[in-house]
Amino acid sequence: MRYITGGKAWSNEQVREFIARQMRHSARHGFCNWSLRRKPDGRVIGLCGLQPLTIGAGGEIEIGWWLAVNCWGRGLACEAARAVMIAAFERYGLRRVVAVAMPENRASRRVMTKIGMSYERETKRRGFKVVVYSSCAGPRELDWTK
Repeated sequence: MRYITGGKAWSNEQVREFIARQMRHSARHGFCNWSLRRKPDGRVIGLCGLQPLTIGAGGEIEIGWWLAVNCWGRGLACEAARAVMIAAFERYGLRRVVAVAMPENRASRRVMTKIGMSYERETKRRGFKVVVYSSCAGPRELDWTK
């Protein structure tokens, strides 16, 4: 969360608004950020999914992921993001998906590359400098071996 909230926990109100926003996205678009759960016990360990994103003049669809710190470094973000990319192109028929991160967030940038995205540009979002990666390929065209 250091790159999303500056490392600060959200208030209960912020959590409620996030959940409400995801419910609106799901109702309107059929997708949102879904919870990630451990198989053995169903415990929530993060989220991954799609949501509308506006940067600059146009709206795009963003893939994103958040994982509990004790789940980092195990390939779970890549595994979840690959499944979401397949859904984006095959289930939802999207032609383009973007991902956004602060330039210093090397872990997220690595996930972006591993799921077949390419660096596109640097811009500002909510007053912060960010990098934008994108993929226009369908999942069968992506090289999942990176």
